[in-house]
Amino acid sequence: MASACPDIPVVVLPANNVVHCATRPAAPVEAALTATTDALTGLRARLLDPAGADDSAVRRALDTAVERAAHLAAEAAVTPLDTTGLRAIVPNHDYFGVRTAAVDDAYRVAETTVVLARVLADLRGARLDLNDQAAEVRAMILLLDGLLPPDGAPAPAPVSSYRPQLDLGKSELTRWVITHHFYFVLNLAAAHAVGRAVAALADADRSTAVTAFREAAVLVRGFTAAMMHSGDMSAPCYDARVRPSMYPPAVPAALTGRTQPEHKAFRKAMRRLAATSTEPFAKIAVTDPELALARDALFEADLHDIERHIVVTAALVGDDSSIIQVDESAESAIAILRTMRHTRAMAYRHLMRFGDQVEIADA
Repeated sequence: MASACPDIPVVVLPANNVVHCATRPAAPVEAALTATTDALTGLRARLLDPAGADDSAVRRALDTAVERAAHLAAEAAVTPLDTTGLRAIVPNHDYFGVRTAAVDDAYRVAETTVVLARVLADLRGARLDLNDQAAEVRAMILLLDGLLPPDGAPAPAPVSSYRPQLDLGKSELTRWVITHHFYFVLNLAAAHAVGRAVAALADADRSTAVTAFREAAVLVRGFTAAMMHSGDMSAPCYDARVRPSMYPPAVPAALTGRTQPEHKAFRKAMRRLAATSTEPFAKIAVTDPELALARDALFEADLHDIERHIVVTAALVGDDSSIIQVDESAESAIAILRTMRHTRAMAYRHLMRFGDQVEIADA
């Protein structure tokens, strides 16, 4: 099965789903990480300026961030793995040009930074809401923070003359693929943050739990924004260029996001959270309002994510059924997403500050 965009180099994600580092990178990479984080912080401030976004100022800030991210990706580059022997674990990985393998921290930094640099460069031409742009940028900052652990011995500088391919051309299908790469990385980072929060709660470490909940909410809002970024195209364009690439004869079987391993890892983490942290918001808020609000922000972000999924599906797919449904009498893709949203709201409603009083018949 060929990838949707064969010209985009294969992205290798860590087999253990860990997208943060335990060791510090080489000094030039660390300097480039810091410079990129500073540029992204400045860009976010421009996007969220209370006086209103100045288009020229935003453009200059974005150009600076793109330049520094490209430099970072070049500094962090290592010789790519030979992926010919790596098998895609699901058809989605074949389609998006993704493989998994055991990687060291240097490789983890290299792949994360090149994925980030490509998405940031694409943002130059994207017609994306300012708040979604800011959410993507804030998640990028958090990802880069995870590549710089507070302690640990410096890693040796990678010996490589390889330079990553960043200029991939401009097309809706290219945007669809590279923003999904970013989406996958953010899902893994969010799953890890939720897992840290659950573990911290079990250890009665409320400070770590609060921090982890806050980070997870940032990452969820970031991958929601990445989803909206991926859908920056007209419905006719999606119907003509993207949708046909995801079902036969373009691929052996129609693809579904439900089998995407990175998102499944996040969903598993959220189910574990809801099953183990069962105290209602009101009860926690009496003794620890900061913790209650931090957990609530994550649940809110997760509900917003599927609500935005409904919005982008309505715009691109309309009343059509999902591509994995062949029965003409099947529900629309939007109807299925609404049911998923309501099921999620039912699971969260007693845990949230403003939980939805929703019931699903026969649930």
